[in-house]
Amino acid sequence: MPFTAQHAEHGRLDATQPDLGCGVSWEAIHRARAPLHCPACEGQMVARRSVLGLPHFAHRRRTPDCPLAGESVEHLLLKSDLATAARAAGWDAVLEAAAPHGAWRADVLAVSPGGRRLALEAQLSPITEDDVLERTERYAADEVEVCWFDDRERPRPWMTAVPSLHVTKAAEGRRSVRGVIARYTTEDAWSAVADISLDDAVGWILEGRVAPHEERYVQGAAAPGGDVYRGRFWTAPRYAAAAEDEATRRHAEQHADEVRWEQEESARKARAVAYKQFWARTGIGSAWWQTFETIVQGALGDDTFFGAPTAAYGDGRPLYAKEGARLRVVAVALPARLGAWAETTPIVVDDVPALNRMAELAFCDTKVFVAAPDAGSFECWWVRPGGVY
Repeated sequence: MPFTAQHAEHGRLDATQPDLGCGVSWEAIHRARAPLHCPACEGQMVARRSVLGLPHFAHRRRTPDCPLAGESVEHLLLKSDLATAARAAGWDAVLEAAAPHGAWRADVLAVSPGGRRLALEAQLSPITEDDVLERTERYAADEVEVCWFDDRERPRPWMTAVPSLHVTKAAEGRRSVRGVIARYTTEDAWSAVADISLDDAVGWILEGRVAPHEERYVQGAAAPGGDVYRGRFWTAPRYAAAAEDEATRRHAEQHADEVRWEQEESARKARAVAYKQFWARTGIGSAWWQTFETIVQGALGDDTFFGAPTAAYGDGRPLYAKEGARLRVVAVALPARLGAWAETTPIVVDDVPALNRMAELAFCDTKVFVAAPDAGSFECWWVRPGGVY
């Protein structure tokens, strides 16, 4: 039941248009029984009306090989509605338009005043995802965009793989979109937009107000086999941009978290090595260090804390004031690794022999505290190159 036929005098006739697209009334063609031919197979055709009063053309003889033969009334109605929607948006709509090289035949080829082409395909018969993808690629090879439409009760599985819209049936009244046109919300989620007419949806697509997008899920959108839709859908470019910005931000956050975790893990391992080397070098056990720490903090203030051993301070442990983390002293630094910091920062050692070793290697006047765990004492000394005073 095609909508188009070829007339010897008037050329191509389109039954979806009041003047058949060539300034001739339907009644004139219907009553005249003028000779008509199929634009696809050249077979003879006649003008008819369906039981619902739908104008269309039919082959005089059964032609199973013709690509326009065997179309259902539902298919014709959807094609007619798609053509009407395209024309309402200010575009030309050519039904059953075929590529010159025969690679594709569009149910409705919408053509903008500027020459942009978009095929509107009413796909009601079963089709595999591979087939619909292959047909979509054929359109793309000729720079023709495409949107697929289906009005079955539930959307077909292939609809998540290509730009498509699931619409209501003609019998349900004015057609509307069941899914999926979606908006992006502030909760980093997609939400299906309800109560959109087919005319509005097609108009938005043709005007570029919505474009195909792909995302993990859409809330409130039916999907094959479940209530969560995953795949391609239509959305406004600003929503797509907002989602992309959010995804970029989240990716950057995740990357920063990973870098921070790696840095913290690296620092943790470095501290573990530094502590192991510190305990081995000093020979200080946990009980000894606890007494040593108590003596130092008792003398310099409980509002202090020891940091990890660091090469920055001669492999010693810096003691900081908790308020502002100000450096107070460096504990048990290696005498041979004193740096410029020793000119202004006191050093604390755990016995007199360590004090003497400091004096042997001192390169400047340095204040040294001796916190002796065995005696429980805390004394202040100055060392200078070659002596203690």
